[in-house]
Amino acid sequence: MKIVTHPSIKSYFDADESRQEVEQAFSRGLAYAGHTLMAPEKFSYQVLPHFNDRYALFNQGENYELISNVCLHRQAQLLEGQGRARSIVCKLHCWGYDNTGQLKGAPHFKDAPSGQLKKESLSVWNGLLFRGRSPNMDLSALGLEDYLDFTDYFYAGSETTEYQFNWKTFIEIYLENYHVYSMHPGLRQFVKPDDLEWSFGDDFSVQKVGLGDQLTKRTTPRYREFQDALLARFGQTLPRFGAIWCFLYPNIMIEWYPDIIVVSTIYPKGAGACVNHVEFYYPEALYKDMPDYFAAEKAAYMETAVEDEEACLLLEKGRRALYLSGEEEHGPIEPFLEAGVAHFYDWLAKQ
Repeated sequence: MKIVTHPSIKSYFDADESRQEVEQAFSRGLAYAGHTLMAPEKFSYQVLPHFNDRYALFNQGENYELISNVCLHRQAQLLEGQGRARSIVCKLHCWGYDNTGQLKGAPHFKDAPSGQLKKESLSVWNGLLFRGRSPNMDLSALGLEDYLDFTDYFYAGSETTEYQFNWKTFIEIYLENYHVYSMHPGLRQFVKPDDLEWSFGDDFSVQKVGLGDQLTKRTTPRYREFQDALLARFGQTLPRFGAIWCFLYPNIMIEWYPDIIVVSTIYPKGAGACVNHVEFYYPEALYKDMPDYFAAEKAAYMETAVEDEEACLLLEKGRRALYLSGEEEHGPIEPFLEAGVAHFYDWLAKQ
């Protein structure tokens, strides 16, 4: 069995050790900013909640930029939500900027100040926007080009949840199918946890999980509603997979389920908390025809998310007991169902 370098128990709770680990992982890993579908037209923008509204994503026509959402004058918030704007005007004192963040007006100032809102150009990969480098990931070679295709999709909004455990804990649960049997009564019937195909790269892992073959049998109420809608949608020609879970290090999850794509990012909030920001993308024409199908799919997704939180809290409580006792304990990694956890630990140890 391969020897795996586990993170120390202390790294889940100690502020200094956690801070050092986060700085190393996030400075060297990929940095997700948003998606082109958030600002689909020239001059459109989306204020980004996963950056605490600090930045707005702007479509500049030929490129995409992050632009500061804080006025240079007295630090008021400039924009909310999403929209389309050739100029930005602060509501507080009417300082005005063009769509690139260049200061154009400051009422009542005899000596007109100059300034530029902080901004940053973004790289594009498969519609996803990154600060700095893009993923070194060939979708065609991985057989994902037909699944992670955002053509004719639209951005359908987001959900943000704060959790009271270390960010690594969330990722560990995401990267293994072992717990699906015990923790997910709905998901374990919707997919076949052992019908699993793994792919790995320097900064990513991919799980392809087969669709369950007992979709008409008893399950949870939310999954019953979703599976009935799925069967009505596809009939006898069902998808090969029930889910595809891609993880881009250090914190980016791209998830495919029948007819939807989800992009999630997990952000550390000190050693003992994290925030998960979840974006939903739906095919526009099908959504207009079958809104109840997508509502049922999202409800099943959120049910699984609640169960994942419970799994994470079990890990957090056990590790906290060890931490308070000053002990280190690490068990073996199941080489198939938990292969993604081992790959994550190896990546983290190299940073």
